[in-house]
Amino acid sequence: MSSSRAQAKSTSTSSRTFKPKASEVAHETKKSIIPRIQTHYADKWGTWSYYFQDPLAQVSVEPDPHANPTNFINYALHWLSHSEPGAPVAFICAANEKRPGGDWVTGVVGYEERLCRRSTLSATLSTAGPGSHTKDAYPISSVGGIFSPQVVIFRSETDRSEPLMEEQWQDIPVCSVPPVRWPKVNMTSGVLQYSFADERDLMREKITGALAICYSRGITNIVGTLKPAKIGRIHNIAFIFEDARQSTRSLILEDLAKKHRKNGGIIPLALANALREPPVSDYDEFLNMFGH
Repeated sequence: MSSSRAQAKSTSTSSRTFKPKASEVAHETKKSIIPRIQTHYADKWGTWSYYFQDPLAQVSVEPDPHANPTNFINYALHWLSHSEPGAPVAFICAANEKRPGGDWVTGVVGYEERLCRRSTLSATLSTAGPGSHTKDAYPISSVGGIFSPQVVIFRSETDRSEPLMEEQWQDIPVCSVPPVRWPKVNMTSGVLQYSFADERDLMREKITGALAICYSRGITNIVGTLKPAKIGRIHNIAFIFEDARQSTRSLILEDLAKKHRKNGGIIPLALANALREPPVSDYDEFLNMFGH
């Protein structure tokens, strides 16, 4: 796997407390900062994107058997600043398939919504790029994705932080791909697995498609919220943990148990045994799967 890179910490341009409502931040982003970028920086940053309805059919990628795959946006920006010139770093973002940025203006805290409040992502997703064959990308197809070549990041650490000085703004490519929503899972020998092969295969195709989109744009260094796929041609994939202690496995197990109790049923023995085990963090799960 690629050598680890330290995550850079952005610094705020002001020491005063800045904790507005997320909806207020969204309003400033939409009504003030994005229009300013579109008006004064149009020659530097384009606020548009390209829709891939079926990436694996549209992009030709020859497999490379020798390739070894290995806060998200801040890490990607840091990685980009330490990469060789001409070696861009992209971010794969879980996307809302129905509308650009989902409910980002109302304060929803998903990855895409938070990124929209600190960048031009909502504008790029809403605008087809020059030469696009499809003007409207929504709803995104089941295996589709949208590639935004230049998403300008103008807030530091979080979506509710104060805007950076204009000279600190940076852009990064973003590939937006909707994940499988609420897949059915079950317990097999104490291990959580997809209940339906179709959902598992669809998720694999989504991830592979996102990697293919990035590769088609000359990008082989990727940061994402999705676990890296073992696919050739991608040189480096960084999987970032915002909270190394979080245990998604435990959350899913607890949710399954609640459903059984709500329906008046008996919790299956395998599920009961799994609930009694010490929680395993997402970080430890990742290390067990992909190594150190």
